[in-house]
Amino acid sequence: MSALTDYTQEEQEKMMAAPMLVSMYIMGSSLSGPIGLVKEMMAGVETAMEVAKGGAPDSVLVHLFSEENMKLQQAKMQAETTSSTQGAQNMDEAKTKMLDDIKQAVAILSAKGSPDEVTTYKKLMVDVADKVANAAKEGGFMGVGGTLVNDAEKTAITDIKTAVA
Repeated sequence: MSALTDYTQEEQEKMMAAPMLVSMYIMGSSLSGPIGLVKEMMAGVETAMEVAKGGAPDSVLVHLFSEENMKLQQAKMQAETTSSTQGAQNMDEAKTKMLDDIKQAVAILSAKGSPDEVTTYKKLMVDVADKVANAAKEGGFMGVGGTLVNDAEKTAITDIKTAVA
């Protein structure tokens, strides 16, 4: 099991930002209304914090995604997610950059973490994608009609699974 001290501050920030990038990737694939966007973003954050609640106490993932640490690092995570898409000319380019950063975060943990941590982290990315996609309907009107997980979101989930495989 790896310790937080095994990672630079920059590496920690990249690993913490990855679940938020997954959320943004799914959200960018099929836009919801304002309430749907809030539900989707909260689903991503809550899923990340579940790792801290259920993980081994010594795990770097427990520390990174604890509620306390996420509150402390909120500004840095926002800056990291913003820098991930900076300079993108369109959504496709932004999504490509997000996938690259997600892959980088997995590579960082893969290089220094235990096999269990890597497996848990990869599962976290897929779980975030699934929960964000299922958090709100797209295509309805005022909560009526719409699709819970549409084809664009299904494709985005597959993209995330491929990126972390």
